[in-house]
Amino acid sequence: MKKFILSAAIISAALFGACQKNKTATTASAACPENPRTTVTAALQGNWMYGNFSMTEYWNQNPGDYLGNALQFAIAFKFNADGTYEQYFTSSSVSLGITTYQQSVTKGTVVLDEATKTIKTYACSAHYKRTRNGQTAEERDLAKNELTLLTTYTYATGTEPGGTKAIYLTLQGTTSPLTFLQKF
Repeated sequence: MKKFILSAAIISAALFGACQKNKTATTASAACPENPRTTVTAALQGNWMYGNFSMTEYWNQNPGDYLGNALQFAIAFKFNADGTYEQYFTSSSVSLGITTYQQSVTKGTVVLDEATKTIKTYACSAHYKRTRNGQTAEERDLAKNELTLLTTYTYATGTEPGGTKAIYLTLQGTTSPLTFLQKF
């Protein structure tokens, strides 16, 4: 249950964790030069992903029509050496025969403090899209008043039993970390 609550908190941060998108800027540091940032160590650079899904599947009354998994979501980070990051969020749910798919991408800068084992993300831009039964219901850049501009995580690094590198991120105010696996 704690992981579900933590997941919901991270999902909220993912959806609303950025400021208005700047279409003329090519990088987060160019779009928000006032945002603090530090270089990211080699151990934390790269793509990291966390995901979860429900054990429930839905089918339409017509057995040939698969509606999808009851709930699934993934959160991914890409930490770059220059102190920038990208955060991706995607989720899908089926309720009352309607499949809703949401996704967002947030870009910004990151401050890494190895002494305190904290990662602070400073959002710079975000784009959000929601579809219902395959039709776009909403697609837009998030407005500045919709977001949390700073998110703080504590972290630990490690290796999972299969040999995959992992970052264990805990959102500020929670106690259970989520396991983000390194993806290439």
